[in-house]
Amino acid sequence: MVNLLFAGLVVVPLLYYLGDKLAFTKATDRLIGGFDFTLFNDFLNQYPEFLRLMSTQTIVVGILFILLYIFLTGGILTRLKNTETDLHRLGNFWMGCGKYFFRLLRLFFYFTLIHLSIAGLFIAIFSWSVAGGLDYFTSEAAIFYRAKICFFSYIFFALFFFMVHDYAKVMVVSKNHRLVFREFWSAFKFVSKNIRTTFGLYLLLFGCFVLTTTLYGILDGWIHRMGIPSLVLFLTGQIYLLLQIGFKLINLGSILNNVKINNE
Repeated sequence: MVNLLFAGLVVVPLLYYLGDKLAFTKATDRLIGGFDFTLFNDFLNQYPEFLRLMSTQTIVVGILFILLYIFLTGGILTRLKNTETDLHRLGNFWMGCGKYFFRLLRLFFYFTLIHLSIAGLFIAIFSWSVAGGLDYFTSEAAIFYRAKICFFSYIFFALFFFMVHDYAKVMVVSKNHRLVFREFWSAFKFVSKNIRTTFGLYLLLFGCFVLTTTLYGILDGWIHRMGIPSLVLFLTGQIYLLLQIGFKLINLGSILNNVKINNE
């Protein structure tokens, strides 16, 4: 329901805008067979305000979605923390949402700064490694090779800190501490100490995410080519979202279990 609500906030105004501009033209006939880049480019040239509308709306809805995600995470972790006692107490879920919202929000800002720093570091490394361009390298293949090394190295470190972020969220809720920066260091030390089990499980769940996303992309393309009704595409999209939510809950539950075992 939440995903449908936010999708509606983006799509409905855009549909009204497109309907007003394209309702009495033959351009819509060219979209029946799929996306038409030439038509889309011509439309942007004729109505440049559409891009501003779309980007502004996407940013606003994206910020609201992140805030709601952080808000609900506190309640989800509270329920996972007290599964035996809070199974049928919805009030405790909303209490956890409000109680931990600002702590998890501060934690989100810290990790956003960390990820921006990591991205800036690898961009700087890549720029330094290809300094001189084609005047220095014999071909573009050498530049592309360095780009791949920097990209996959960044992915590795980004996944590591995404995992640390998840462990820090769990520790903030399970220990009920207000000093979230201290929990960041606790999570970092915990993950580093148990890197084989923590990172191995995280990579397994990330692999499941990549696999389901790839299969969904293949299925989406096949549905479009076969002309299957849009309702089927909608239902497969909802199944895909439920699977991603399931992977996220399994991840948080396994992290909470790891933290409890090591605290005993």
